[in-house]
Amino acid sequence: MPVWPGMLAPARPRRRGRGGWWGIVAGAVAVVGGVAAMSGVVLGRGEARVPTTAEALVGVVDVGLGGGPGCEAVRSATLVRGNGPGSTGSGPDVILAFQYAYYVARSGAAARAVTAPDAWVSPVEVIDGGIASVPVGTRHCVEIGPRPEGVFAVTIIETRPDRSVRVYRQMVTVGARDGATVITRIDPVRPR
Repeated sequence: MPVWPGMLAPARPRRRGRGGWWGIVAGAVAVVGGVAAMSGVVLGRGEARVPTTAEALVGVVDVGLGGGPGCEAVRSATLVRGNGPGSTGSGPDVILAFQYAYYVARSGAAARAVTAPDAWVSPVEVIDGGIASVPVGTRHCVEIGPRPEGVFAVTIIETRPDRSVRVYRQMVTVGARDGATVITRIDPVRPR
């Protein structure tokens, strides 16, 4: 995941003083207690409990979504938001993959690789021309909302190095081909 300025706060100098050992001891006790609680060990009995699948998935990071300041990753039934590499596992994921290829990999061929061969999508050369018009260092955030029949309402928020913001809206249609989800059509939504 790219790290943008402002994602990480500068480190503060440590204050050295009395009681440093107590802080280390308290930290060690907290770590041991946390490990015991997380592993499900019941102290005194020596019994262990294996977490259920749902419990094990809590806290799992969805790296395909990406994220960052101003583009916090979201995956729900009504909205997917992110800027990560995506995949061909679902409609929202393949849309993320296409946009990642466009803005991060800056490759029309990589973008076209997640579309059907006969997709209603520009050819590689046209996509590459669009990519060339976008300054290197431009950040993007994709918001995806499901519609019926494999169609998704997509909003792309582009933040350029000069901090200018551009918003693009599309209707993207996806379908299954050879066990993967691919884009079959991209239609711009014209402002009214």
